[in-house]
Amino acid sequence: MSTPNDDQQGRDPRETYRSGPPVPPPGPHPYGAPEQPDPQGPPQGPPPGAPQGQPGGQPGWWTPPQPPRPAPSRHRQRDAEPGRFSWWDLGAVVLYLATFMVGGAGLVATLLPPVRRMMTSGDADQMALSQFLVNAGAYVLMALVVLLLAGPAMMRAVRTFAPLWWLKLLLVPVSWLAIILVNATLVSLISDQPQVSANQQAIEQMLGAVPYLGALVVLGLLGPLVEEFFFRHLLIGKLSRHLNIWICAGISVAVFPMIHFIPALIGPTDDLSIATLVPYVTMGLVFTLGYILSGRSLLYSWLLHAFNNSMAVSLQYLLQGPMKEFTEQLPDTMPDGGVAVLGLLGATVAPVLSPVLGPVLAG
Repeated sequence: MSTPNDDQQGRDPRETYRSGPPVPPPGPHPYGAPEQPDPQGPPQGPPPGAPQGQPGGQPGWWTPPQPPRPAPSRHRQRDAEPGRFSWWDLGAVVLYLATFMVGGAGLVATLLPPVRRMMTSGDADQMALSQFLVNAGAYVLMALVVLLLAGPAMMRAVRTFAPLWWLKLLLVPVSWLAIILVNATLVSLISDQPQVSANQQAIEQMLGAVPYLGALVVLGLLGPLVEEFFFRHLLIGKLSRHLNIWICAGISVAVFPMIHFIPALIGPTDDLSIATLVPYVTMGLVFTLGYILSGRSLLYSWLLHAFNNSMAVSLQYLLQGPMKEFTEQLPDTMPDGGVAVLGLLGATVAPVLSPVLGPVLAG
């Protein structure tokens, strides 16, 4: 018999109050089984198959994929990084001025009895050969100094030569031909008769007594290396760390021809004129542009200069005799204008030699 305090199911309501609402029997959850916490904590890496984060990043974080960066162009020219000025560069400049400008090479040569006898023999061929030996020794010495100081820069220039290497090599002979044609055109417009500087006349006399291979090594290879080191590598490459590169280019183009007319500037000769200056200006412009556009590459400016000098030496040896005989016969069969143009074409080959032979040759 139930009491008033009992519910219809025979339970005491006071018992429900003490134990809480009834727990439903186990069964399927209407929204799925709830997620249970992982006893080991949250995951410490990216989802399976996701790319890893950047090295050195915060562990446990996943870096979303980034769009790929565009690959650098294969044709972009890198800089050869000429470096900074050093005291060794100043020493090289002083040695260069003392050797070629002041005549130190000639003074040292007079201490060697065989060379001194050749210089004072009175024979033109012997004197020309002695002049070549003096300058050959000076250029060998300076070339060794240049390789010691600019060797790292030359190696960097080799590594940066790859972009458009075929175009660079193609432009070497093209630039030489352009120099010849521009010089012939400008000189013919400036002067009716070909003019050759005293420096160049001494070179031509010297080449008549010097073996071809010797002249090719000294005037075609070593001379350009020495000149490019001073007029491009130092005056543009290193100076451009302090001045605008095109201001440095203007300085180089101005100094390069002037250095070949030291005797005329100090008074012993009077061969300085616009006609004799033009070939050196055009060469300076071409070598300077080649140096800057190739990423301040000492290697490329040396290739341009060496090819010009080597071709000039070769043509001088091949055409000196035939050209002289040919021009002697032309006045009887051609107008004076044609003779002048052909003479100018031959004369513009000679200034491409243009090594600085100094007062020794000019005297």
